[in-house]
Amino acid sequence: MMNDFESALLVLLLAHLVGDFLLQPSVLISKKKKITWLLIHSLVHGALAYLLMGAWNMWLPPLIITFTHFLFDGIKNRVISKDKKGDSLIVFVIDQALHFIVLVLMVQFFYIPNAVLPVCLNLYPAVAAPVLLILVGVLLLVPFGGILIDYVTHPFQEQLHRKFHPNSLRPIEGLKEGGRIIGYLERLLIFVFILSGEFAGVGFLVAAKSILRFGEIKDNENRKQSEYIIIGTFASFLLAFVVSLAVRSLLQVPPPG
Repeated sequence: MMNDFESALLVLLLAHLVGDFLLQPSVLISKKKKITWLLIHSLVHGALAYLLMGAWNMWLPPLIITFTHFLFDGIKNRVISKDKKGDSLIVFVIDQALHFIVLVLMVQFFYIPNAVLPVCLNLYPAVAAPVLLILVGVLLLVPFGGILIDYVTHPFQEQLHRKFHPNSLRPIEGLKEGGRIIGYLERLLIFVFILSGEFAGVGFLVAAKSILRFGEIKDNENRKQSEYIIIGTFASFLLAFVVSLAVRSLLQVPPPG
């Protein structure tokens, strides 16, 4: 059973993930360098935090979330504009960590001292917490996870795109967004298997993915492509295991058998 701090933080985290990864399409990301669009994006975060918490008399925490989001993303945009390589894994992790710290501070210094619980937990205490945990887990694995894995593998993508030796085999082009969709599905399957206690299914999935993906590259000419696939796959598996086991632990699911 989660305590009040964890419950409030979970709701604010859900609001952040929805605002940053569901309600921020690629078109908006490209426009966010303009102050107007950046302000709209930041206001969305503040509004989501306000609505999901349901503390109608507490305006200051959503305003702080709006302001800090505007500030952090504005600084990030300036860093990226000065350095084309600035939009990297390190920048992404630091940016998300700063947003998370703000959420923790809002809970610690505003919601907990005023005994404020998310409205959904007050209305449906028996089911709200598990549903919130599962939603946060899915968002971490799918939209957030997809972007995180892209950042992890991006330096290796650049090596693959370099000019090939005339006698080497060019990599066969796959379906557009095919790899991304495969990553989504494999992480969701691991999530379902771990939450349901079917750990054998996880082993089967890992073995099947290894045979299908690694078996298609057999010659030494495509060693870079093979290593790139292995790095992306293992990074995806690692993220899925960590998130799934964390959600299972918070749900207090008993061990299988």
